[in-house]
Amino acid sequence: MNNMTQKNNETVLDPLGATFAALILRLWLGMRSLLTGIEKFSGKEIESIPTLINGEPDPNGLETTVVKKFYSLGNYQGVPDPLYQSFKQEPLIMEWMLDSYNCILGPALILLGLGLLLGLATRISLLGMGLLYTSLTLGLILLNQSSGIAWLATHIILVVLMLLVAQHNRLELGSLIRRQIQLRRKTDQPQSSV
Repeated sequence: MNNMTQKNNETVLDPLGATFAALILRLWLGMRSLLTGIEKFSGKEIESIPTLINGEPDPNGLETTVVKKFYSLGNYQGVPDPLYQSFKQEPLIMEWMLDSYNCILGPALILLGLGLLLGLATRISLLGMGLLYTSLTLGLILLNQSSGIAWLATHIILVVLMLLVAQHNRLELGSLIRRQIQLRRKTDQPQSSV
């Protein structure tokens, strides 16, 4: 099936296909941002538990080390410590800027991700996300991290693509609210009698 149709010698996207494309892009970018932000609050706890042999604890007291992941506000670290230390050595990055960025990165990713997932102010959320990924790219350029730069470029391309199909983003909370407001305005307007 062709997703393009001809109308007055212009190629037009299939409306349903474009709507689904916008939905998939919005969900992927939203989940990526939200979960990346949540991961900034993750930590690991190492625990030793008795090793079981045939369902019973080892009689010699042998223990197995288990690493458990958990989330807490106390674990928050916006910029991972190895990167943070590398950025501190970079003369173009002032420490107060790095500290500020470290504080806002996780919450910004969470808010932008939620905005996209819910479809609230989608274009503004996408703009914020694009600017955030661009700022992350600038840091990686200074550290000469080519693979990270390419990885972020892929995200920026997806943000741009979503911005291009945003007009087809009908399956979102913002669109539903706008439609309800427009319907109320039409019904609240006095009917002219002829």
